[in-house]
Amino acid sequence: MRRPRTRSPVSFLAGLLLVIATVSSAPAQENQPVCCARFNYILEKTIFKVDAVRLDLTIRDETPNRVAELVAGRADPRAWSDSVAAMYLGVDHASVRMTFLRSFGLNRFLDANRDVMEKLAIVGLITEEELEDLDAENRARFAGLAEDGIRDGDVIEHEVRGDTVTTRYTDVAGAVRIDGLLVGSAERRMLLGSLFGPNSEFRNGLLDLVFTRAATSDAGE
Repeated sequence: MRRPRTRSPVSFLAGLLLVIATVSSAPAQENQPVCCARFNYILEKTIFKVDAVRLDLTIRDETPNRVAELVAGRADPRAWSDSVAAMYLGVDHASVRMTFLRSFGLNRFLDANRDVMEKLAIVGLITEEELEDLDAENRARFAGLAEDGIRDGDVIEHEVRGDTVTTRYTDVAGAVRIDGLLVGSAERRMLLGSLFGPNSEFRNGLLDLVFTRAATSDAGE
C-alpha cells in the first residue's frame, strides 16, 4: 500500500526534491550563531550536472544553536561532521533558494534529481517506494517546463515547516511557473538530504563553512 499524501488544491505542481518553497517572510530566530544559520554557496559541479548553482540557505529553528554548541572549542571540529550533518537533516524550519547559473534541458534536470533520490535511498534516508513516488511527482510537477527547460537565472525556492514543503519556481522573466505545497516527511527528507545527505555534492562545502566560521569565531573570543 502506498503511503497517504495530503495536498493543497495547488499542490500537484509543488515542491522540489531537492531540493530545497515559497520563501518565508518570517525572520530567522534572533541571535543565531554566525557559523551555522545562513549559507550562501556556489557549487561549480552540481547534482544537476551543470557548471554552477547558487544556493542561499537559512535555518530558522534551534538547530544552529545546537550545532554551535557541539563544534565550539573543538580541536578538530571536522571529526564531528556526521553529527553536524545529522542535526541539519533533522531541521524543521528552513528556507532554501537555488538560482541556476546555466541553461539546460528539463530531462537532464529530472534525471539528475532521480540520481539524487537513488543515492538517498541507498543510505536509507528514503525508501525505494518513496523514491518512486517522489520521482513520479517530480516529473509531473515540472512537465510544464518541457519546452523552456531550466534557464540561466531561473530560481527555485523551498520552505520547510515540519513535514510541509512549499515550493515556488520563478523563471528568469519573472513568471511564477510552479507554486504549491506537499505534505509528507519524505519531501522534507529528500530536500534536506539533497543538501546534507552522505552523498550530497553540497554537504562538504556547507559543512566547511560551518567549521571555518566556528574556528574564526573561537579565535576572536
